[in-house]
Amino acid sequence: MKRRRFLQHVAGSITAAPLVSELRLPAFSEPASRSTTPLDVKSERQLFIDDSFIAAGRDVRLVVNRPAPTGERCLVADKPWEGFGVLAYNSIMEDEGILKLWYDAIANDGSRWCCYATSKDGVHWEKPNLGIVPFNGRRDTNIVFPPERMEHEPNCVFKDTNPSCPRSERYKMVANLRPPGQKPGTYVAASSDGLHWKLMKNSPVFRPSDTNNICFFDDRIGKYVGYVRVWDPMRKVGRCAFDDITDWGKEQVVFSYDQEDQQGLDSQFFSGMDFYTSAALKYPHTENAYLMFPSAYYHYQEAAARRMGSASPRNDGPLDIQFATSRDGIVWKRLDRKPFIGRGRAGGFASGYAYMASGIISRPEEIWLYYAVADHTHGNYNIKRDKFIGTITRARLRLDGFVSVDADYAGGEFTTPPLLFSGRQLILNVNTGAGGCARVEIRPESGLSIKGFSTGDCDPINGNFVRKEVSWRGKTNLSSLAGKPVRLRFVINDTKLYSFKFE
Repeated sequence: MKRRRFLQHVAGSITAAPLVSELRLPAFSEPASRSTTPLDVKSERQLFIDDSFIAAGRDVRLVVNRPAPTGERCLVADKPWEGFGVLAYNSIMEDEGILKLWYDAIANDGSRWCCYATSKDGVHWEKPNLGIVPFNGRRDTNIVFPPERMEHEPNCVFKDTNPSCPRSERYKMVANLRPPGQKPGTYVAASSDGLHWKLMKNSPVFRPSDTNNICFFDDRIGKYVGYVRVWDPMRKVGRCAFDDITDWGKEQVVFSYDQEDQQGLDSQFFSGMDFYTSAALKYPHTENAYLMFPSAYYHYQEAAARRMGSASPRNDGPLDIQFATSRDGIVWKRLDRKPFIGRGRAGGFASGYAYMASGIISRPEEIWLYYAVADHTHGNYNIKRDKFIGTITRARLRLDGFVSVDADYAGGEFTTPPLLFSGRQLILNVNTGAGGCARVEIRPESGLSIKGFSTGDCDPINGNFVRKEVSWRGKTNLSSLAGKPVRLRFVINDTKLYSFKFE
């Protein structure tokens, strides 16, 4: 199948997915004998972020897996230009062998800055004295933008992978600005090193958008994409797609609160909810998985906020991080509405809000997610009075582990649509209980198993593997089946299956 056809198929599949805590799949029936256009998975990793790879199933379900917060205070405010605190709009990447963090800071005079920190291990961070942007006469700062005080909200920093991008502009920064004498709006700056920045043009690339606007080059479609704020009537997520990074064009709403979100609220305590940031990204290990980590903002009723002594009772409330998935970056669905990353214990440093940073850090067996937290809610603070609040912390998740196909101890099974693949081996990311087991059967497009590749031939998989090669009576070579339409039948019990890949 052509790549576009494949993505259209899986995007349509997401649209039909129900919004429940655990997505229970349709009752098992043998896939229809008539031929359907095979999905071309090539030798790319495939994640179970929806039911696209489940044509029929019995007693299996899709489960969103939560990362484990480390409780680390990776980066805290301790500089004069961070006098009020470290805030919500941050970007992280691994680059040139080190971890780099562009983070959001506000001084007690109200000035807002994008600062820079580095780490070798992801836990201990250094704030280098760069001497680039001064603060109150001091040049020994780690501030990188803006070059002078101005109305400013730090946004996304990303490495531009567009093949036509010159090396002098390989780092891009998106910022909400009001430069002296210029129009307010969303601006883009470029840099050769991620430290010295220059606006790409002296006018906005997009209208004002007061959030952590996300931007990256999407190599799947060969365009830049931006995720921005839309007010309609409360906060929603819009998306732009454009060839020229200095002209974003018009956005379309792609992610929003809905009636179910509002109906679930205690109306005496909350007045509504919306989505503050998106932290949207394309998962770096596959071609067709987009992830979003939106911060859900639950608005206190003004009377309730006043009773709690809020500094801004008309715009206050807690935030936690939810999770949404997409196959094309346009059609987004939530498999459940539980917090993906919740607030910390009451009274602790993470008890008020949580905002995901832009970007993720990959390790051979896990993903690191960084997010900003504080011990106050959205509006309950005083910039002049409060000192050194806010923390950037970390959570850990299994590689590819965002969603899994699960079966209980009694067992279940599912069969994929017809697939075309290239490669010689089938690799699973899978975790079974001590008494659990997983087997894979390879079937023709129509009919029963291919000789030698039945579940009875499959060597049982028992254990916890990020990379597990599947074998059939010791045989692993699948090159004779490459390029031919086949179905995979997974028979599992007490098992979590995260991803598969032919390679």
